[in-house]
Amino acid sequence: MAVSLRKKGASIGSTAALWLGNPTLNPAVLAFIVLTLGWPWAALRVALGVALVLGGALLASRLVAQTGRNAPDAAAPEVPPRTAAEAGEQPGASSWLRSLLRLAVRLTPEYIVMVALLGAARAFFFPSGGLHLGGDPLVLAALAVLGTLFVIPTAGEIPIIQTMLAAGVGAGPAGVLLLTLAPVSLPSLLMLARVLPVRVLALLGGLTAATGLLAGLLAHAFGL
Repeated sequence: MAVSLRKKGASIGSTAALWLGNPTLNPAVLAFIVLTLGWPWAALRVALGVALVLGGALLASRLVAQTGRNAPDAAAPEVPPRTAAEAGEQPGASSWLRSLLRLAVRLTPEYIVMVALLGAARAFFFPSGGLHLGGDPLVLAALAVLGTLFVIPTAGEIPIIQTMLAAGVGAGPAGVLLLTLAPVSLPSLLMLARVLPVRVLALLGGLTAATGLLAGLLAHAFGL
């Protein structure tokens, strides 16, 4: 969706807001968090999630404005907006299906490869047991980076956090993953590299990791 939005001429700020906001502030996921983890975890997700989405969109727009351009850099060539008329297509279901098919053909192979690689390394990134971690800032920072790169399905962070809490991992690491697993992943960064500048992707990835670190420190401090 974010790739298509950008190709249609949407600003970098709008694209970043959709990309970060769709998984982070998904109403169904938030309701699931309330039912499984409790309202304090949902409140933490909403408060820092809103800050991440709005802050990320504003900072991305400002970063591009400072460079005097609102298009991807040399690593991601600009894709001019295309309308249905310019593409020789009539708006409708058939046009939508053709666009979806083209997008799937381009993005699915790299997504499958990255998911397979990260899935193979899952046991090393997030062991299922034996971790009795607290609020060590270095541990939380490492988890923030890993959580930002790791890829999960929608709401997949919830069973991961439940398992970690049951294994005695602690609220700090769980808070980190609550805010880093959903918004950004290595596959999404690679796929968005074709339409967003590398500096913007680095900014949004770093901001996601920093937000996760803050969430972990708050979760540990308040004993969630």
